[in-house]
Amino acid sequence: MKYETILVEKAGNLARVTLNRPQILNAINARLLLELKDMFARLRIDQKTRFVIFTGAGRAFSCGAEFTKKAMDERYSTPEMTSERLAQLFGHDFMSAMESLEQVTIAALNGAAVGAGLCLAMNCDFRIASEKAVFGVPEANLGIFFTWGATPRLTALIGPAKAKELIMTCDNIDAREAWRIGLVNKVVPADQLMATCEELVQKLASKGPLAIRMTKKMVNAASLAKMADLYSCEPELVERLMLSPEVKEGVEAFIEKRVPRFSEF
Repeated sequence: MKYETILVEKAGNLARVTLNRPQILNAINARLLLELKDMFARLRIDQKTRFVIFTGAGRAFSCGAEFTKKAMDERYSTPEMTSERLAQLFGHDFMSAMESLEQVTIAALNGAAVGAGLCLAMNCDFRIASEKAVFGVPEANLGIFFTWGATPRLTALIGPAKAKELIMTCDNIDAREAWRIGLVNKVVPADQLMATCEELVQKLASKGPLAIRMTKKMVNAASLAKMADLYSCEPELVERLMLSPEVKEGVEAFIEKRVPRFSEF
């Protein structure tokens, strides 16, 4: 199937998925999410593809959600996302669908992976970063928290102290720091990124397919089992948060490229 916002290339047991909005740093809008979710459904019944590499066109993996009036209007006019609660439920379903793919997934992080872009990367089984990659969670600058179950997922990856630091400060970190705290598996020169991902695919392809598939499922279950109860509460929390004037101020400040002026309690 031909998509508008992603490119899907298959060769043998490998699929390469490229986020393809390079002119706006692969910002994530409703169409991109729906196209990815459709692709996940197709991969679910694809018994030939065993590995998927996700990357971004141009100089970024993804700069995160597209916060423009047009993007927000399109999002809330999409049947699956007509309210904030439905948008959050869609987000949780999306994350679960990506995380539970039968294929081994690898994020080839060619540049910035922030906010929702980092969510996509965290959902992959492996993350290999170019030396040019940058990571961050800017949500608190907008008056919101790291939603779609991303906060517990990040905590599972890097521990509570570093998760709080990354989310609360909104500071970006470079690839070497991301490797040091366990956010990525490896850092390589930019011109070696895709070759390194393909080398990992070849190594994993030489192992028992069932053993690899079951290992993925068991590790996912072990790392997320105690956090599952949080996911059902998050849509209501976000729905209430979106009624706060803080979000309005945060988003307006982002669009106007100024520092937000949040009021004290």
